[in-house]
Amino acid sequence: MKRALGLVAALAALAAAIVIGLIGGKVAPYPERIPASGDTFALTAAPEETGGDKKYLIAGGHKGGAAISYVKFNVELPDTRQPKRAWLWLGAEDEDLPDMIELSAVPDNGWREEAMNAETAPRLGTVVASVEPAPGARAVAFDVTKHVRSSGVYAFAITAPSGRDSARFVAREGESTQAGAPTITLEWTEPSVMPPTFTPSPRPSPSVEPWPNTSPSASASASVSAPPSASPQPSGPVDPECRVGELLVPSCGALWGVAPGAHTRQDRSVALTEFERRVDRPQLIYHAYHRGDDLFPTPAEMALARDPQNPRVLLLNWKPRGATWGEIAAGDADIDAYLRRLAQHLRATFPERFFFTMHHEPENDVVDEEGSGMTAKDYAAAFRHVITFLRGEGVTNLVSTMCYMAYIPWNVKPWFTDLYPGDDVVDWVSWDTYAYSDPGYGHGDFAEMMNRRSGSRQDWPGFYNWAARTFPHKPLMLAEWGVWYSDSNPGHQAEFFNSARLQLGLFPRVKAYVYFESPDAEGRDSRVHNTSKGLAEYRRFSEHPAFDVLFSRF
Repeated sequence: MKRALGLVAALAALAAAIVIGLIGGKVAPYPERIPASGDTFALTAAPEETGGDKKYLIAGGHKGGAAISYVKFNVELPDTRQPKRAWLWLGAEDEDLPDMIELSAVPDNGWREEAMNAETAPRLGTVVASVEPAPGARAVAFDVTKHVRSSGVYAFAITAPSGRDSARFVAREGESTQAGAPTITLEWTEPSVMPPTFTPSPRPSPSVEPWPNTSPSASASASVSAPPSASPQPSGPVDPECRVGELLVPSCGALWGVAPGAHTRQDRSVALTEFERRVDRPQLIYHAYHRGDDLFPTPAEMALARDPQNPRVLLLNWKPRGATWGEIAAGDADIDAYLRRLAQHLRATFPERFFFTMHHEPENDVVDEEGSGMTAKDYAAAFRHVITFLRGEGVTNLVSTMCYMAYIPWNVKPWFTDLYPGDDVVDWVSWDTYAYSDPGYGHGDFAEMMNRRSGSRQDWPGFYNWAARTFPHKPLMLAEWGVWYSDSNPGHQAEFFNSARLQLGLFPRVKAYVYFESPDAEGRDSRVHNTSKGLAEYRRFSEHPAFDVLFSRF
């Protein structure tokens, strides 16, 4: 009897503790709202300015550079339960938001809002979620369920991939903090299904409950992606280093590389050595091109990859000959025999991981006629056949890369989306893009190149935005990029490289940048040393802390 009474008393005490916690005690067993413990922003165009004391946050293009906001939360969860859903909310100061807003994990959570600026800001990690705001939206909500799974300190960065537009959000120091300060809301019961579209509604006033405890409704735009690779950020000291993972994806920052001496007869190893000496920085990725029945990597390429002083990742580009895409997909005997020899060569000589793409920039080779063997669907099937064949032959170190041309006349073709071979045979998505020094098509800054639109097709969202929406779970790469030099505007290369340094943080999904260096690419010159100022700005860009990535050969 005494034992039973003791059990009743214990349960009563537990119930009382829960009630106290819910109505104002220090510990609530199932927290529903977690306010930010710190928030600030950094401006690359004003690198010494701090934003920790401001009443607003800003994200997007700002005075030719990037504005990046940072928020962090001290999350304490019950030991035995995980929330069914977690949302990170931001209240907007106005209705004019950029087309896309992204939320990235920040591995280094030790920053202080009163001290951080663009010179000391931590590097961005995996993109956790993105939002395409509804017209007139006064709040945005990011799905962080896959990220917030345990107690700890979680840090995030807010960006918008636009060189001109920016978003202003309410900071925790703002007068209207109850109406829109950064907040994480947790749902402990099975959540309702998130509606596919949202309509605007007025911004909540301070007297109204600011954020719902359920899934986002008409008051907000909800996240459209939450990559499953995002990992929880632990509390306490963390490793802020950027490290290359199994699929060659850095945990933060981006890889840096070059295709040196392109369209020349120069020995590529010599070209790489000269480029690295000229820019005063080793290149982590070396991009090489092969055709037909070449076996790769070559001994010279293996030596570059295994350089004890500067180990490198190979990006190997193969263009088949002698068969259409349709014939390759159907198992052309000669192509399959070559692929078998290639697989044997790779197994015997090169166990390291490497990037591989088949027939880069396929768009201008598409023949959109049934039976041509060169339709977009034929390409996708051929790519799939090559990857599955090599994997079936024991090539397990290949990191497959789909490489688009990213030229607007092709991007808007009705067959364009048919080119994609499928998530199961594509590890990375890449594209090739160039900036022009003379006014007209392709003339502008780094953000213009990354999200280029056409005057006649403004409905095209820009390649970065399209790729972020279409491949939310894939790392992105610029497999080729460059700035064409012009005698009539010799200063543009320097201006462009300066804008690249300032705007790099606007595009956190891009995890590799590979420059295309050529003195004569169909009459165009992309060499970075055409002018002393251009070379100086390229060197300055290459010193961006995002490119400080630790690499160990796999």
